[in-house]
Amino acid sequence: MTDRLGGYWLGARLDTGGQVIVREAYDESGARHALGLPDLPDDEARARFAACAEAAGHVRSLSVAGLTEACLWGEPPYLVSEYIEGPTLRQVVDRHGPYTGDDLYRLAAATATALAAVHEAGATHGALTPDKVVLGAEGPRLVGLGLAGDLGGPPADLLAWGRLLIFAAYGPDDRLGGGERLDRPLRGLVAAALDRDPERRPSARQLLMSLLDAPQSQQGRLLPPEPIDDPPLGARAEAVYLALSPAEQELVPDVFLRLVGLDADGTDTVIRAAPDELVAGRGAEEVAAIERVLAAYGKAGLVSERDGLSIAHAALLRAWPRLHEWLDGERDGLPVHRELAGAARQWEAGGRREAQLFEGEPLDRALAWAAGARRRVTLSAGEQTFLDAGIGRVRRRARRRRTATAGLLAGLLSVALVAALVALWQRDAAEVRFDEAMARVAASRAESLRLADPVTARKLSLAAYRLAPIPEARKALTAPDAAMDVFADPYAGPRSLHAVTGDGATLAALDEGTLRLYDLESGRPIATLPGPVQSVRALAWSPDGRTLALVGVDRSYLFDLSSRTLGPPFGRGLGASGEQSAWFSPSGGLLFAAARQTGERWAWDLKARRAAYVGEYVVVGPGDRVALVFEGKRSEIRRPGRTSPAPWLDRMPWEYTTFAPGGDQVAIAEEGGIQIYGLDGVPAGDDRLRPSPGHLRFSPDGRLLASTDSDRVRVWRLADAPSPADVPSPADAPSPADVPNPADGPSPPLGGGDLIVDRPVAAAGADRPAQAVFTPDGHRLRVLTGRGVVLTLDLRGEPAPRDHAAHVCSRYGGLSPMEWARHLPELLYREVC
Repeated sequence: MTDRLGGYWLGARLDTGGQVIVREAYDESGARHALGLPDLPDDEARARFAACAEAAGHVRSLSVAGLTEACLWGEPPYLVSEYIEGPTLRQVVDRHGPYTGDDLYRLAAATATALAAVHEAGATHGALTPDKVVLGAEGPRLVGLGLAGDLGGPPADLLAWGRLLIFAAYGPDDRLGGGERLDRPLRGLVAAALDRDPERRPSARQLLMSLLDAPQSQQGRLLPPEPIDDPPLGARAEAVYLALSPAEQELVPDVFLRLVGLDADGTDTVIRAAPDELVAGRGAEEVAAIERVLAAYGKAGLVSERDGLSIAHAALLRAWPRLHEWLDGERDGLPVHRELAGAARQWEAGGRREAQLFEGEPLDRALAWAAGARRRVTLSAGEQTFLDAGIGRVRRRARRRRTATAGLLAGLLSVALVAALVALWQRDAAEVRFDEAMARVAASRAESLRLADPVTARKLSLAAYRLAPIPEARKALTAPDAAMDVFADPYAGPRSLHAVTGDGATLAALDEGTLRLYDLESGRPIATLPGPVQSVRALAWSPDGRTLALVGVDRSYLFDLSSRTLGPPFGRGLGASGEQSAWFSPSGGLLFAAARQTGERWAWDLKARRAAYVGEYVVVGPGDRVALVFEGKRSEIRRPGRTSPAPWLDRMPWEYTTFAPGGDQVAIAEEGGIQIYGLDGVPAGDDRLRPSPGHLRFSPDGRLLASTDSDRVRVWRLADAPSPADVPSPADAPSPADVPNPADGPSPPLGGGDLIVDRPVAAAGADRPAQAVFTPDGHRLRVLTGRGVVLTLDLRGEPAPRDHAAHVCSRYGGLSPMEWARHLPELLYREVC
């Protein structure tokens, strides 16, 4: 089986059953899918499957994993559908036992809803089993649509539904027994679905209508009994990476890139390598670190040691953004490195014979790559020795040629003088070329450190520029999204929580029951105070930066910055572990909290001291005067005194939606890109902002839009935004209460935009996305990343390289002799500031 199929990279096998093998798959963007491989022996079978797949493609329901692509006439044939994270019904029952009471009604209603949508689209499922119901974060989802063909039509699906409910109520021992686990109304519906006469079985719509009459079916969603632990390949790889020590993390790119090659057509592919290839020529400490890296990724099922070392699933090349980025930076040089690594091993195994050394074009190609083209691959000691030996061989030959030539010219004074001058020029030219080569090396190493150690990266960029102001060095020093400043919480640990005020001025850090506040302009601590006694799940600053909300397990608290006091407990907390967040409404009157994995979510009206928007998914606009309520096709927009339907919000992600400052437009990060809509649902422009990573935030003047996920930040300058002259200064900016009501007149329309920042940041962790806030003037962006690290990005025009150099010298200084020896051991130490 190939590692790729169509536009998809294949991962692990998910399920086998009947005619179909299902595998995890990832597209070029890294999005996760389920890919089915049906066994279709002839054209007649393909035609039947194609008809079923066409009908399945018309199903539109939040309760069904939709079929997104069918390619049945290629070889091999395949179908692609949404991937739903979560355990199957069979897994839940096997681990936690059968369902009872209201949970059975919720399961029955959800699966009947799914079947009704399938049948009304003219399709059938054909293989409804406990393995085809996944309990996702939004409730039960039916998977495997279109993978079984039409096996008995809708009546067969109803029979399978009845058996499904029996399994849920009784487990593997699905005999009816006394029937006490199914109460009378539900037992009657199950019995009707199990009727031996297909004609007498009810339709899925009839089942659903009967179930909706039961109050138990309408009391919330059926969620998994424990947090979903079904991370995609990339998240698994990232979690292993973050658990490694900094020294081990530095080796990870080198390890993985040595396990990637290129096909004949230049496409990435996984290759096998002998364990010796990764450790040959390295010191004992580095060998031990590589072995720990391999052990960690092997335990996670991401590296295989069968018949040599290899990446277990080629899909990881697209599923893990960090690896994809490494590949993008190294792809052109991978063939050169494979050639160099293989030649170095042969040279070592052959007794280091001079005839096996590179010379001519192969040596030039390898030296050019080693000096400037590589970013993440580190030369092993054996590879470096091989190159040094090749250079030494060339120099020895040159010296022999110079000695022979000198004998012929010894009697000619004028020729000797010319030779001396030429030699002097050659020596100077050689030194210039060497400095340029080392400048490329320093710039490359600076890029490799930019995530893990941005301060050292800036010092290395400065060293590269001082060695030789070549384009690579200028680019490293004047990177358009270079951090102006880096602040790191000195007390941060793996369980620390952090939050930045909306103006980017203050960082709150909570660790081991102690609350610390820092001024991000100066980096100095403001206060150190005891936190709540109970565990805290999330932090959030009010819009004015005067109040910090601490959401605990059972209750929540408000910390007043002016009085430095922690208020009494109120409201609710977030009991579940996992990805959790809290935020205030734009005017600060409402506090929201959510636990993504369990679906728990609440809003608290801080003035009325009571719950708000109970059971609803809401995004509130400026002044708290308008709210988007996300409820599928019944979504609506609420304003004071009136409510209007908003069906265009159906299937839109509420958690990736934010209002523009004017309040009459919203930006939504959809799968196809970020789109800005008017509140009538009409897009503001034809062009979407791409890519679409996640959480959005406008600058105060609405001219910039930032987007963050766990390890990347992007900023767009929006088209048709008001010019700086039209935007009030921070001192004159309106308070939240003064924000114009959309009914008073529209703001200037926002359309597409130009991407001005696109840079990785230190991963904040899968459950703590990076937080980005603009300073009031919109000139800087503060990005809160992992472990309490805050980057300050300059969004204005970039100064000249010499100004960058002066800033680095004044802010950080140059590399110390110890740092120089570590990062540029090939060169004697030089002062650069």
